[in-house]
Amino acid sequence: MGRRDEQRAKGKQARAEQLAQELARGTTEHYVDPLLYDLEYADQHDDVDWYGALADERGVGKTILELGAGSGRISIPLADAGHHLLALDRMQPMLDHLFTKLDRLAKVGEPVSGTIEPLLADMTQIPLADHSVGLVIAPFNCLMHLYTWRELLACFREVYRVLEPGGSFGFDVLLPDLDWLRWDPHERHAVTRFEHPRTGAQMIYSTNHEYDPDTQICDVRIYYDDYDLEWDGLRPGVKPVSIVHLAHRQIFPEEARALLGVAGFEIESHTGDFLDLSLSSDVEVQVFVCTKPTKP
Repeated sequence: MGRRDEQRAKGKQARAEQLAQELARGTTEHYVDPLLYDLEYADQHDDVDWYGALADERGVGKTILELGAGSGRISIPLADAGHHLLALDRMQPMLDHLFTKLDRLAKVGEPVSGTIEPLLADMTQIPLADHSVGLVIAPFNCLMHLYTWRELLACFREVYRVLEPGGSFGFDVLLPDLDWLRWDPHERHAVTRFEHPRTGAQMIYSTNHEYDPDTQICDVRIYYDDYDLEWDGLRPGVKPVSIVHLAHRQIFPEEARALLGVAGFEIESHTGDFLDLSLSSDVEVQVFVCTKPTKP
C-alpha cells in the first residue's frame, strides 16, 4: 500500500470513528433528562390519538409492543384505555420515568386499567418469541435512530418475526424536507423561552442542524441558554449552558416501502400527518400501516 493509500485509509477510519461518536451522542443525549423531554413534547397529541385508534382496532385482547416507548407519552394513554403493552426502549432513564408516572397515577387513585411491562432492549434485536405479539407500533420517529438501511431492515425483520400471522405494524417517520435540511447550519431557529422543569430556571431553547446527504443523517443541535431579562433573547457571543445532539437518519418513502417488502410485509396504507393525506411537499410526517400475511 502506497503512502497516499495509507493516508486515504487513515482518513476513512478517522471519519468512521468521528461518525460513531456523533451517533452515540445523537442517540442518547436527548433522552437522559425525561422531565425536560416531556416538557418539550407536551403539545404533541395527533399521534397519541392515531395510535390509540389503531390499538382499539387491532390490539384489543392482544399484546402490543411499542418500540422506542420512552417516557410513556403513547403507551400510558393506550394502557389507560385497557390495552396490554410491552414498552421497549434502550434508555433506562426514560423507562424509569415512565414507571414513576404510572406510580404517581396509582397513588392519586387513577391507575391505568391495562398493563405496561418494560423491555430494555435494542429494536434490531427484540428479545421476544416468534409470533408473540398482535400489534407493533413505532411512534414519533424512533426508527430514525437506525442509521443505515441494514439496521432498518434488521428492525423490520425482527418486527415481522415477533408478530403473529395477520398482525399489524404501525409507525411514523418524518417525510424528508430537502429545503429544511439545507438550512444554514449556523443560524438558530425555534427560539423559545421556557422554565426548566427540574431547576425552575428561566431559559431559552433553540436549534440548528446539519445534514449529510451521503449517510442521510441530520445532526440536530438543541441549545439551552440562560434567559437574560435585559436582552430578552439570544445574546451574541454568550456560550450556551448546554448543547444536546439529536441524530436522525432521513427515511425516504421508496426506501421504506422497499425494505418493508423485503422483510415480508404487505403495506396497507402510506399516508401523511395522521390525516390519511397523500404524500406531498405540505406533509411533515409519513405514516405506515403494514400487515404480516397469514401465510408465508
